[in-house]
Amino acid sequence: MSKFKDLDKKNKIQIVLLILLMIFIFIGTCLSAVVLSVLSETPVTDLNNLSKSFNQTSSIYDENAKLLEKIESLEYRTIVPIEKVPENIKNAFVSIEDQRFYHHEGVDIRGILGALKDNIKAGRIVRGGSTITQQLVKNVYLSNVKSLNRKIQEAYLALRVENTLNKEEILEAYLNRINLGQGSYGVQAASQTYFSKDVWDLNLAQSALIAGITKSPAEYSPFKRIPKELYNGEETIAIRDVNGEQMYIILNNKSFERQKIVLAKMLELNYISKKEYEEAIDFDIVKSLNPGIKKYHSMSSYSTDYIKAEAARLLADYYQVSQDEAEHKLFTGGYRVYSSLDEDMQKYLENIYENLPEFLNNKSSNSKGAKLLSFSTDKNRNILDSNSNVVYFYRHNFFDDDFNMVIDTNNYSINKKGDLSINKSLFNTSNKKLDIIDLYEINKNGNLQTYNIGFLNIPRDVFEEKKDYIIIDNNYIKKHKAFYQIDKYNNLILSKDYYSYDETPIIQPQSSAVVLDNKSGYVKAIVGGLDVKNKHSKILNRATSSPRAPGSLIKPLSVYLPALESGKTLGSIIDDVPEIYNDETFTENYYSGYKGLLTMRFAIENNSNIASAKFLEELSIEKSINALKKFGIIDKNSKNDNFISEAENSNKNDENIDSLALGNMKRGITNIEAASAYRTIATGGDYKKISAVIKIEDASGIPIIDNKKSEKKNIFKKENCFLLTDALRTNVTRGAAKGSSIYNFDIAGEIGVNKFNSDLWFTGFSPKYTISTWIGCDSPKVELNADNQIVIDLFKKIAVKAHSSEDSEKFKEPKNIVSKYICQKNGKLGSVLCEEAGAGYMEKFKKGTEPKEYCNDHIKELICTKSNRLAGEYCPKEDVEYKIIYDRSEYKPKKHGNIYPDDYEYLPVLYCNIHDEQWYIKNKK
Repeated sequence: MSKFKDLDKKNKIQIVLLILLMIFIFIGTCLSAVVLSVLSETPVTDLNNLSKSFNQTSSIYDENAKLLEKIESLEYRTIVPIEKVPENIKNAFVSIEDQRFYHHEGVDIRGILGALKDNIKAGRIVRGGSTITQQLVKNVYLSNVKSLNRKIQEAYLALRVENTLNKEEILEAYLNRINLGQGSYGVQAASQTYFSKDVWDLNLAQSALIAGITKSPAEYSPFKRIPKELYNGEETIAIRDVNGEQMYIILNNKSFERQKIVLAKMLELNYISKKEYEEAIDFDIVKSLNPGIKKYHSMSSYSTDYIKAEAARLLADYYQVSQDEAEHKLFTGGYRVYSSLDEDMQKYLENIYENLPEFLNNKSSNSKGAKLLSFSTDKNRNILDSNSNVVYFYRHNFFDDDFNMVIDTNNYSINKKGDLSINKSLFNTSNKKLDIIDLYEINKNGNLQTYNIGFLNIPRDVFEEKKDYIIIDNNYIKKHKAFYQIDKYNNLILSKDYYSYDETPIIQPQSSAVVLDNKSGYVKAIVGGLDVKNKHSKILNRATSSPRAPGSLIKPLSVYLPALESGKTLGSIIDDVPEIYNDETFTENYYSGYKGLLTMRFAIENNSNIASAKFLEELSIEKSINALKKFGIIDKNSKNDNFISEAENSNKNDENIDSLALGNMKRGITNIEAASAYRTIATGGDYKKISAVIKIEDASGIPIIDNKKSEKKNIFKKENCFLLTDALRTNVTRGAAKGSSIYNFDIAGEIGVNKFNSDLWFTGFSPKYTISTWIGCDSPKVELNADNQIVIDLFKKIAVKAHSSEDSEKFKEPKNIVSKYICQKNGKLGSVLCEEAGAGYMEKFKKGTEPKEYCNDHIKELICTKSNRLAGEYCPKEDVEYKIIYDRSEYKPKKHGNIYPDDYEYLPVLYCNIHDEQWYIKNKK
């Protein structure tokens, strides 16, 4: 330090500068290393003519890399050359997104500083610094993750693009790629989506509107599509088909405010004159909106439909983008999706479902409404529920052949002012919407077929709901003269343009099935309904999207497995007799009578409602809910499930015995959720998110997603899963699910029935596969009238194909499982008397939980058969016999509605009063 002080001023400065230079070099070297590392991870890119890259078609392959389907979707990727894009469109985008586009080299330092200044001044983000070129490379090659690494890669690629392509080529690629909302990508798709015209036919006002969407497609689209279940009566401008689903089109005023900002910016930058600006501002943009009828993509079947949805979900996670954007990437990015689908098994399953109506008809002898269904009708043939409310209108009562709604003079009136009153019974108004009741008819084969009808498409503020009628304001009717007309018979004809409808009938009952590979957790085959030949639109997949009350199918999941986890055993005893829970009396099982004392195994085999409810009461609602969370049936972190908690609805929820012990849930579970949960049991408690996608490669053949590495975790003890599996196995061999066994494979399973008689389930598994099947009417208010065996037969048809008759496989028993002979009445070790009475059997236990005490409740007594009392000293030998009776002297029938269970035996304490001394003396003579 002293030597430094001795130096003159000039040398000191030189040394300080040298040190600073070394520091800068060090920092620069470090930064360079970081940048080079980031750049080394930049995706491999072909920058020549980016527009052409959007035409790459993704493909789906089966597990053996055999091509299943090319994913086609022209609507997603309508490419237009830059020569056909009008100047107004180009200028609008440049003005609002990158005003220095023609002056920078891909990264605009001045633009970044300007944006920073504006954002600081506004105190919030009002402007971004990314150029059009940066936006382009981000959308094509990178993710939406906000990170320094991504910004470095983005800048690097933008500079490369500018060195490879000219400005017109860049703008062409950008305008053909940008997300413009409602599933439209590129200006041509947006033009068709919002105005039903080609982009070169747009005027200035329309061009500015489309350019304004870019900032946030979700926030600034000029209208939004609302599905039927979310529509709240907002004023709509149209009803359109999207992915095969009727959507209500409602205006979004934010878009029009944004359009004015774009026009002002174009005026400021001299792209338009003052006169052009004023003409565009005065243009009636709302009136010019004409939503296009479009499908986002072509769906081919339930299986590939499901694969596409799964692939889009995985891409959304990988790129950190919305589901919408991920679907666009899938349909235009040239991805290779390798699925777990077994083509032969899928074809076989679809063949079963193609012929299922005939299969179901052959199993039906029903004459109470339609094949396999039971319902009552009113005098006009409308189908009623148990409360006499209309579930389905007979098709020809209120609709003509063209699906116009025809209302006779008894059901409408028009007052002097012109207000229209319509009978309220024609609508379901429970959700404050005018939901027109769906239609039905019986086809020539005796099957019920239904037609979906949507909401009456009028604003919420133009009608009022009264006790018996709906009154519609005359002012609305004056503005919409096509809303109705009066025919020559004075019938009111409501135009079908004011509600959605489906002309294609749906056969009822419906069904779905899922086949899972236990080891991998992948879907091998899936069908979501009877219309397996529908290849033109996305249709309801009942296997994945239609929750139904599972009934007894829920018991192993919500009661028996968590009970085993909490210390119960298969030998734990419950009394199958009536009890009262939460002011609700469970006095009935699915079978007649009450069986009395049952072990858990026998409770499962007999499908006892009483036993399940009592086990749950001992377990607790909280532990049951926690088990369903582990299975994934209840979402731990959000409300994205079908379970209704008490917090969501304090009056009608699923946090009760009726839902958790008996499966009479308000919404229910889906078929794939049932399959996933039972697969978890089959694998010894290993949970894995179910999917049909093994891996995804990008257009260059580079693997980007390896779903084999997806999370798998053990959530239940394997010993308890095995014990439950073994109980479900005997349920198949001798219990409620008897008849579902196949070949030399162990099969375990449970049947699902509920108190509504609306659904039939069977979910079963072998060591190899889990198969879940469901049958029911799309409306749960229509009852099934079918024997439980029909769903078991359906399961067996599928299981026979999935398993080879030449193979055999049994469930593997963990090492620490022991078998003990127990008394089936008290769960203790069985005695000689238990064996003599036929009241004992071999039960399996996790080592350490087996019973230690022997049964002492079976009593052997000499009984007089004449008096049914204890044999006295005078009873003759021909009238006495030994009986082994189980002592239930503690049973108090008054606590159980004066009901005696089937296993109740009277234990006499008095001696015979027939064979007394006088009788003996008399008969001895």
